[in-house]
Amino acid sequence: MSSTAYRNLLLGGVFVVVAVLPTNAQAQTVDASSEATPDQEEAEKTLDLIVVTGRPIENYAASDALTGTKSNALLKDLPLAVSVVPQELIQDRAISYLGEALDSVSGAQRKQGYGGTQNFGAFLRGFDSGFLTLRNGIRDFGFYTLRDAANVERFEVLKGPGSVLYGALQPGGITNTITKQPTADPLARVSVLVGSYDRYRIKGDFGGPVTDQLFFRFNAAAEDAESFRDEVKSDGYFLAPVVTWRPSERFQWTLELEHKQTDYTWDLGLPRNEVSFNVPVSRFLGEPDGINEVRSTVFSSTINYELSDAWRFRQVTSYAETSGDYKLRSAFAVADDGRTAIRSAFDTDESSSTLGVVNDVIGEFEAFGLDHQLVVGADFYEIESSFFFDFRPLDPIDIFEPVYGGALGDPFPLFAEDSKDRSYGVYIQDLISIGERWKILAGLRHDWNDYRAIDTLGDTVSRDTDESAFSPQFGIVFQPDSDTSLYASYSSSFQPVRSGRVFGDGALEPEEGEQFEVGVKRSWFDGRLSTSVALFNIIKKNVNTTDPDNPLFIIQTGEQRSRGVELDVAGSPLPGWDVIFGGAYIDAEVTEDNRIAVGSGLPGAPEWSASLWSKYTLQDGFLSGLELGGGVFYVGEREASLPNGIVLPSYVRLDAFASYPFGDFDVQLNVKNITDEDIYDLTSTSILPQEPITVSLRLSYDFFGRGR
Repeated sequence: MSSTAYRNLLLGGVFVVVAVLPTNAQAQTVDASSEATPDQEEAEKTLDLIVVTGRPIENYAASDALTGTKSNALLKDLPLAVSVVPQELIQDRAISYLGEALDSVSGAQRKQGYGGTQNFGAFLRGFDSGFLTLRNGIRDFGFYTLRDAANVERFEVLKGPGSVLYGALQPGGITNTITKQPTADPLARVSVLVGSYDRYRIKGDFGGPVTDQLFFRFNAAAEDAESFRDEVKSDGYFLAPVVTWRPSERFQWTLELEHKQTDYTWDLGLPRNEVSFNVPVSRFLGEPDGINEVRSTVFSSTINYELSDAWRFRQVTSYAETSGDYKLRSAFAVADDGRTAIRSAFDTDESSSTLGVVNDVIGEFEAFGLDHQLVVGADFYEIESSFFFDFRPLDPIDIFEPVYGGALGDPFPLFAEDSKDRSYGVYIQDLISIGERWKILAGLRHDWNDYRAIDTLGDTVSRDTDESAFSPQFGIVFQPDSDTSLYASYSSSFQPVRSGRVFGDGALEPEEGEQFEVGVKRSWFDGRLSTSVALFNIIKKNVNTTDPDNPLFIIQTGEQRSRGVELDVAGSPLPGWDVIFGGAYIDAEVTEDNRIAVGSGLPGAPEWSASLWSKYTLQDGFLSGLELGGGVFYVGEREASLPNGIVLPSYVRLDAFASYPFGDFDVQLNVKNITDEDIYDLTSTSILPQEPITVSLRLSYDFFGRGR
């Protein structure tokens, strides 16, 4: 990003601040000589926490979410469906890879990452959301980015179109990872995990004040592991320091760094072929020497400045960089004999960098007798990527009796590309309270996007596009009492098209998504248990289809539809009993296409799915504090591709855990997939089995005696 563009964006943010401030808005003076009461000090600590990570979560039930409004609005006030996976659940389920968190989200399924589980994608409400995620509300183009759960405070999923605040997205939704932040109190925890398949992991979480104005948090993890997959292994480390400087009550500046370095075996699983379901889930069809050496770094700066009691300005700048030496060795098809896997090999150097700048002005004020939570913002993203693929012929392998060490042919360049993707967006969103019973959420965004790709082998421009789009949003909430919310909403999305060409001089239009949703949210037992039901209908238009007159080109007449219902329950109906449930029925299919049969199911979208996780904590007696719990996860049959052909089988997975504190120590036992089910997930091109039965034991020590 040029210095001129960056300066203009900053000035634009300042202009927005000046433009939206009411003429009577003034910052209140603070009497420095007065001493804050303990209650005031605690309130300030809580406010700091809310600004960064949301309100504290107890018993698995979140009262707010940072994804969807950027203004810390209560979930019951939003005409949106947002699921929150809290840190407590991440700990209880012993989640190390973020994709596992999707198991506890209604209407969501895992999409495995680039050659394994080190990064992740998602299928949300029937649509492939790709590998794009949010990290603290800023876009993370996670196709390459390595992630770890060690520094995750909470994991949020906004379901349905979210383009009004975040730009180009698929209509199914977006995931958002909220990271752990510095603490006002000293913190020091260390844990060691030993698991099946020679897995060893150590993790540390440290934090506290450096001075009365400077606070820090440092999370780190290192892991060395074999795998249930034959010949597959990984080892690496993760570092995540965070520093917050708060020189006054109105100004706060946070600097964060994430760095992960991992060496792991390239493993794309099994070909999308029926024969793949007849071999053990441990069957590996690559080569043991296909090791990826990947380094991923994310740096971010977050400035929060309270302009007055009613207004604050927030700027987030993020820079992410990933580079890797990849050795791809994988099977992509099965020969006619039904047992010979046809393989290919690539040696590739790939790199990707993303710069993002987001300016937000957030106001909570009263005007014309109405309460407003207003967000006005502008963002800029620039993504540069580069890859160079050397193709190498690789001997086939027998699926049923594999022999590794297949001969590699001489490498030759197959394809290479440098690309740059820039986007600019401006948006406004207002949550309006009309009396005590009505809420209205309205928003509008405009985006400009330009993309340029160069084929570096032929030194030619392979794609050069310039697009723009509007994304409106509107919703209404009616609250007949303080425990119940009825809502209806409309939202939209857009996604630039990066593949295919139109015959002649025609331009590719962005894919467009529209959703209509209605729902009910209610709390029970004096707020200890929350429930929500959402019914939705999503239409995705401008999908690529084959041009009937020019088969090598496309026309954008395709349409896909997803409709369904989701049920979510979270909380503590009885003392010591915590529960979280999510269930969904989704009908996702092709509704218009020139090549694919109308009515074909969308990949990765089971018709029925559900998850239940529950735990009980003994309240008294000599075993007081003992936690016992577990979960059941059901996923129905899913199509593996379009056109349909291969169906992933349904499964029921049972997990269990037990945890017991003794002194400053805590020991936790987890068993996953107790019944040893054969379970398969999708990647972009193949199917990748989940773990069979696995056991892990974790021992934690808290230096300040505050639990895990």
